[in-house]
Formats: sequence, C-alpha cells, structure tokens
Amino acid sequence: MLSRSSAMEAITNVALLGKGWLGSAILEQLLNSGFRVTVLSRTASPEEDPDTKFKTVQVDYSSIDSLVAALKDQHAVVSTIGTSGISAQKTVIDASIQAGVRRFIPSDFGALTTRPGAESLPLNALWIEIQTYLKGKALAGEIEYTLFAVGPFLEFVMSMPFLADLQTQEVNLYDNGQHPFSSTSVSSVGRAVSGALMNAEATKNRLVTVHDIVLTQSKLLSLAKKYSGPETKWIINPVSSVTELESTLESVQNNGLNLFNTLALLKAALLSGNYQTKFEKVDNELVKLPMMSESQFEEKFATGFKSMAASMLEFQGKSDELTEMPESREGS
Repeated sequence: MLSRSSAMEAITNVALLGKGWLGSAILEQLLNSGFRVTVLSRTASPEEDPDTKFKTVQVDYSSIDSLVAALKDQHAVVSTIGTSGISAQKTVIDASIQAGVRRFIPSDFGALTTRPGAESLPLNALWIEIQTYLKGKALAGEIEYTLFAVGPFLEFVMSMPFLADLQTQEVNLYDNGQHPFSSTSVSSVGRAVSGALMNAEATKNRLVTVHDIVLTQSKLLSLAKKYSGPETKWIINPVSSVTELESTLESVQNNGLNLFNTLALLKAALLSGNYQTKFEKVDNELVKLPMMSESQFEEKFATGFKSMAASMLEFQGKSDELTEMPESREGS
C-alpha cells in the first residue's frame, strides 16, 4: 500500500525500461526536464562515460529479486519494451510494488490500445491485459499509473508504406480519405511523459490524451501530390474501410496475427472513422505540450517526403545499374 507521504512527494527518480527508438526519445525529454534516470537493460553495458547523464543497470526481467533491487529508490517506472515483452510487464509491475515505486507507465503507446470500442480488436489483446492488471493494482492502492493516448506516431503516418506506394504512385484511399485521426510525433510523446511526471498528482490513475495534429488520409494525399510535382500521376484505388476491416479480421481469425495482417488491421481500423481516433478533448496543456500548426506539419511533411523520394531515386538508379551490367563470364 502506497503511503500518503510518498504519494504526495515529487517524482524525481525515474527508471526507464527499453532504450530503442521511443525509449531514447523519452529518455532525452526526461533528462531535459531534470529527472534522475536509470535505464534498465537486459545486457551488460560497456563502461559508462563519465559525462553520461543517466545510469544503466543490468537486470533479469524474469526475476522479481533482480528487478526489486534495480528499482529500489525509484519513484516512477516508464516502460517502452517491445511487443515480445508486453506480458512480462506483470512481473515488472509486481517488482515495482515491492520496491515501493509510486507510478508505473506501461509500454502502451499504440494507435488504438486506449480507444473506446477497440478493446476487442485482436491486435490490442496483450495491451488490454496489462491495462486491466495495472488498474487492479492501482485500485487496491498498491501503485499509481498513467496511460497515454497518442494516436499513430507522426513518423509512421508520414512514411510512404502507410500512405501510398511511392514507387508506383498508388494509393488505397479508405472511404475517400475523409476520416480524421489524431497523431503525435515520438519526441512529443517523450515530452508528454515527462510533463505527466512533473504534474504527477493531476495525471494520477488516468488516461492522458495528447496529439500534435489532426489529419486525414485525403490531406496527406494532397500534400503528396503537391510535393511530388504535376508530372506525377497518382493511381487512386477506392477502399471501403468496412469491407477491409471485415476481411482483415477474417484473415486474423483463420491465420492468426502476423506482420502483414496486423498492419492491415491497424490501417483499416484507424482510417475507418470508428474508435474515436480523432481526440476531441486533449491534455496538451496539462503536460505542457504545444500543438503543431498546419504550416509546421506541412514543412515537416515536405522535408520527409523529399528525403524519401531522393532515397527511392537512388535505389532505382542502383537497380538500373545492376540490370545493365554485362553478365560475368568464367575466365574473362
């Protein structure tokens, strides 16, 4: 049971699980905000640079004793572990409670994991299980939690495989691209996490909803057309989100989840207009996260689009060179 005094103290010591793409972005913002950060790692780290602003501790995520020792004197735990380790967070939650940790933020920054009505989607099952477990512990007064609704990462939305096939200039346009959805960059997610821990009492045992901007697929397509130039002819394939969602769910039922149908299900659900993917009320002000203006987003999109287009041209050029090379002959 959390003591009243510990629940009222400021959070200053934070343990971070996972230091990948998202974890690194969160780490940067935690350090910028003055938190004392300990990164937990499965593998032994090389000798730390004296100038490093955080500490790294090797742990065995399957061992309560190892985790409890590593989490001693930590006020909060932020988890960014990958899909394969989601279920293992139960052990980390239990260890956090034993170590006296006040706040636990699970690795739950998915596009749909906190959306009303999306609980039954197969791709959300692992995350819903952890949410339920953590909320039960919080209800018993053993620990606090904060969950985040951030929508799909902005970097993912702007990548061409999500929007279109840049090589063939082909787009599968869901319901005319009309349904809005909220989106947040990875760096902004880091700022939201840091801001929530700085405003701990106001973000206790609740969902914090933030976004950088609200988008539609048609808006993204119009920007792609603008920055690809008038000579590029885009092929538009109309898609019914209802039909696509049904067929993808059937595929999952018959074949289980795999990378292909997971991405297809995510895209169909996100662009369906269901599941309240456009956040009507956000907590940006609560965590001191400014929103992105339309012009700022367009500038970011243009930079990313031109970079991807250049990479595609370079790849095509190398492919052409390989195609045109004469066949090697023995003895030549």
